Amino acid sequence: MRIIGGLYKGRRIKAIKGLQTRPTLDMVRESLFNIIGTKIIDCCFADLFAGTGAVGLEALSRGARFATFVEKNAHACNVIKQNIKLLEVQDKCFVAKGDVINQIKKMDSQGHSFDIIFMDPPYNQGKIMPCLIFLQKSKLLKNDAWVIIQHSIDEELFFHEFTCFKQKKYGTTLLSFLK
Repeated sequence: MRIIGGLYKGRRIKAIKGLQTRPTLDMVRESLFNIIGTKIIDCCFADLFAGTGAVGLEALSRGARFATFVEKNAHACNVIKQNIKLLEVQDKCFVAKGDVINQIKKMDSQGHSFDIIFMDPPYNQGKIMPCLIFLQKSKLLKNDAWVIIQHSIDEELFFHEFTCFKQKKYGTTLLSFLK
């Protein structure tokens, strides 16, 4: 795997062997950050269900001020920490190991807030809706924040009080952009 744009463009990062995670493809990451555009500059970015951390690290490479990674798999958390060290961005990152809902509740109680929250949960396992419901009532989202979800095209979602302002399809993957 590699960082595909920005300050760390071309730098290799570690991947996770096996099927425990499903890395976001380069083509999808490129399109994601093309859509985000300059909104990434100086933002606080959260990468939920982070896997290797590639999306959050790409955000840092393209100008995010700080990235928070949430992942419950211990091996994946170690890979995220190794990737952070490889890019020498330890002072711009926080890694939270644990269940995403529990971790975002904890961050909310501690006063954290984000400009962009990206989530890429395991497909079709019902993880998205509990996150969206909590995010709506939390203080984790700054004014004009975006929530971006990578999910299966087969997964039926209700965005509740969020407005879905863009969707982009890549094979069986869909990126949904919410405000």
